[in-house]
Amino acid sequence: MNPEEILQPSKAANAGLPPLKGWHKTFSALRNPNYRYFYWGQTVSLTGTWTRTAALGWVAFQFTHSEFLLGIVFMLNSLPIFLFAVYAGSLADRIPKIRIFTFTSWFSLLSSLTLAVMLFRGPVHIAYLMIFSTLWGTATAFEMPSRQTLMVELVGKKDLVNAIALNSAMVNSTRVIGPTVGGLLLASFGAAWCFLLDGMSYLAVLYAIHRIQLPASHYAPKKIKADWKYIFEGFKYLKTNTTIAKAVALLSIMGLGGWAYQSQLSAFVVTQLKIDAQGYGWLLALNGLGACTAALFVAAQGAQIVQSKTLYTGAIIYGIFIILFGFMRQPVGAAFLLFFAGFGIILFFSIGNSIIQTKSPDHLRGRLMGIWALVFGGGMPIGSFWMGLLASHTSSGFSLQMGGVFCLLGALAVYWFFRR
Repeated sequence: MNPEEILQPSKAANAGLPPLKGWHKTFSALRNPNYRYFYWGQTVSLTGTWTRTAALGWVAFQFTHSEFLLGIVFMLNSLPIFLFAVYAGSLADRIPKIRIFTFTSWFSLLSSLTLAVMLFRGPVHIAYLMIFSTLWGTATAFEMPSRQTLMVELVGKKDLVNAIALNSAMVNSTRVIGPTVGGLLLASFGAAWCFLLDGMSYLAVLYAIHRIQLPASHYAPKKIKADWKYIFEGFKYLKTNTTIAKAVALLSIMGLGGWAYQSQLSAFVVTQLKIDAQGYGWLLALNGLGACTAALFVAAQGAQIVQSKTLYTGAIIYGIFIILFGFMRQPVGAAFLLFFAGFGIILFFSIGNSIIQTKSPDHLRGRLMGIWALVFGGGMPIGSFWMGLLASHTSSGFSLQMGGVFCLLGALAVYWFFRR
């Protein structure tokens, strides 16, 4: 099948729509009904996911009082991405993406409900938190390439950058809502309600999947020999496209030293800021608000901002502000700095995602997004591990600062290498 045929229905859906001007351009992808169902289903589900993430970090630290074990819990959440992302990307090029998305949603729903029931019965051992963290990470490893590459089939290439940016805005707006809800539930009712809310939120995704109408070509079987050569073809393509290769290299740096900063935030707020669960939720909310602001900025700017130099800008903003954040002892100042750290890191990831998706050939997009998932999510277990180990011997604040230094020096090294 010609890969271009897959995009025809989405193109046709937008063909009769007039071009948008002004602030309306920021939300142009939402004109497509399929994307609207996807968007609102994900909004509800990710609110639950961020509630779960906040609860997981809090419960893990409260049960163990160990920064190292806290890092291990988050490392296990990301490790399956490192192991399976490339293969998952090849599945997204061979199997209907919507079916993969459906299966992973059911899997995550059942996992969250099971842990909620266990917590309602009483405290659980840290080993159970590690197991469920691994299960959620496995679902994410197979869901991420399929969900990301599904967007081009929902909106077409014309609105793809806008859809990616709006997706980032949605992810990070839920980072404002989810941790706030999580903090309130933790303080008022307990962690079990956070995991119950997460499990129930997947019903919104399953309803959205039911309403999305995709062409028959999406479900048509693809007669492809899925050998190792096919699975790793994306890596071979990187040798011929330096723009994507540069984005992948920078993404690996930020995965190792940037995104893993979340694994130490719960320890930081307890040991250095001296605030409770509700304050922790508000701090995460401010971080998410900065990230959401960056995503809306990218959506408003459109394709003109999708450039390599914007990747460096995002990495620099994040690195500087997370280093300053590590010095803080006052919650208000810490929230201010974490807002801008969130802005920088999501500016970086939104642009990196857009570069890879818009520059990828249609028949390789799933495998290249599998590589994106590998370096984006797969770097987090390593980052979570080394940051947790460092924090256990020094402090969580110093560990966060070293992550920022790593990102700044890594971005400089990538710039120097590709300039040569």
